[in-house]
Amino acid sequence: MPFNNTSYIKGTYFPPGDKSISHRILILSGQAIGKSEVSNLLEGEDVINTLKAMRLLGVRIKKKGKKYYIFGIPPGGLFQPNRSIDFGNSGTGIRLISGLISSNNIEVKLFGDSSLSKRPMKRVTEHLSRIGAKIELKKDLFAPIKLKGTGNAVPLTFEVIIPSAQIKSAIMLSALNTNGIIKIKELKTTRDHTENMLKSMGYNIKVRENSKYRFIKMENNKELKTINYNTPGDPSSAAFFISAACLKPGSKLIVKNLLFNKTRIGFIKTLKNMGGNIKVIRKRKIHNELIADLKIDQKKKLNSTILKANDVPLQVDEIPILSIAASFANGLTIFKGLKELTVKESNRLLLIHENLKKIGVRSEIKNYDLYIFGNNDLKKGGAIIKHNKDHRILMSFFIANMICKKNNLIKDKSCVKTSYPTFFKHISQFSG
Repeated sequence: MPFNNTSYIKGTYFPPGDKSISHRILILSGQAIGKSEVSNLLEGEDVINTLKAMRLLGVRIKKKGKKYYIFGIPPGGLFQPNRSIDFGNSGTGIRLISGLISSNNIEVKLFGDSSLSKRPMKRVTEHLSRIGAKIELKKDLFAPIKLKGTGNAVPLTFEVIIPSAQIKSAIMLSALNTNGIIKIKELKTTRDHTENMLKSMGYNIKVRENSKYRFIKMENNKELKTINYNTPGDPSSAAFFISAACLKPGSKLIVKNLLFNKTRIGFIKTLKNMGGNIKVIRKRKIHNELIADLKIDQKKKLNSTILKANDVPLQVDEIPILSIAASFANGLTIFKGLKELTVKESNRLLLIHENLKKIGVRSEIKNYDLYIFGNNDLKKGGAIIKHNKDHRILMSFFIANMICKKNNLIKDKSCVKTSYPTFFKHISQFSG
């Protein structure tokens, strides 16, 4: 049925497998000698590119039914690939595998599409150069990455100033083949799936946290053990459905098997602060990750909120869809400190602002803060959405059809394949 301003969201929803975890389970099980089994792996283009990269590096991966079987090789045992490795649009894939390769005695060129080639890589590679890897970047900043790893990596202490799980994880993956003790000090907590997975696979890793910093200590004196892993549902993908259900009174949605890691559910707290009726109905811990089922039973319209800069890293991917919620919420919403949005798959901050104006919502940008003047009125809509092939912008402004008098026009929807290939199929199943 058509998805428009008469639509609301209802049903029982199993989100697709988590993208961050899918990348990491392929890489880490690929470094555990023996056979690991992975189910509910996200089959988006980004993850499949990581899978292909691991195969080129010597890991055998088979799919049987809905399960993936990964036959790992030991740290330091990566094969010399016979060609350059293409990561498409995946910043996670190229940055994490740079870390993995950096402490292996192989030489390889890593590249991606035009969008990936505009995203900063030096923030990762400057750390990897310190361990002894030889790295060349385009304009000393961008992919392609020409990388000559070292078989004799230097164990160091790292301070990660930019809040990025990709930087931290790249360092941790380089540590898998580094003799000695590696320490990482993180100034802001970021998603911790790599740490959780390493613990689940029996690695020697210790994590402690205080009010200011997070400390990670690793030593490669224990082998990674194989694992049977059921990938939990992706909160960043589920955010489109959860936000859509909160937009419209009368929506009733049950969300099953959702990854409920505290570093990933900031957007749920924000929606609750706006009046979203979201209840956790079941929590459990599997492989050091918290999993939950949610129930959304929306009875009233949303109100505005103010999101502080400190809270943004825990919901950075959800700002585009939260901006749609803010547009239909009563009052002025302010999202502070959105600089990181300018170096994503696109300049998301600018695209959110431009598209909100196009659909009839007043918004302003001041020093990386986004001001959205919301109300409960339907917006004019009927706009041609500019998404620059950014999947999250596209999906967010498709959801905006729920709050517009006229549906917006989105040309070339193919970029959803990077993170959520079944998005449009799911929307048609859950909109009433």
